[in-house]
Amino acid sequence: MELDDLRCFAKVAELASFTRAAEHLGLAKGRVSSAVQRLEQRLGTRLLLRTTRTVRLTPDGEAFVERCRDLLDDAEQLQTLFQPDARGL
Repeated sequence: MELDDLRCFAKVAELASFTRAAEHLGLAKGRVSSAVQRLEQRLGTRLLLRTTRTVRLTPDGEAFVERCRDLLDDAEQLQTLFQPDARGL
């Protein structure tokens, strides 16, 4: 699983919109949509219910987004672990 795909999914889940998620992430809407589709294929489950007007989490999506956010928070902390500001230098 790619962290970028997880970031896209988490942002779509947060904003309930592929368009707004793409704008927030500075990506094309198609790229965000493809990232979510890759995740769903890899996991073998539907994470989001999409209609022309709404995007909402499925029960599997609700469970996954919580773990996804934890993982993304951990990844962000790891990236800053050895930066001088993180160690108080």
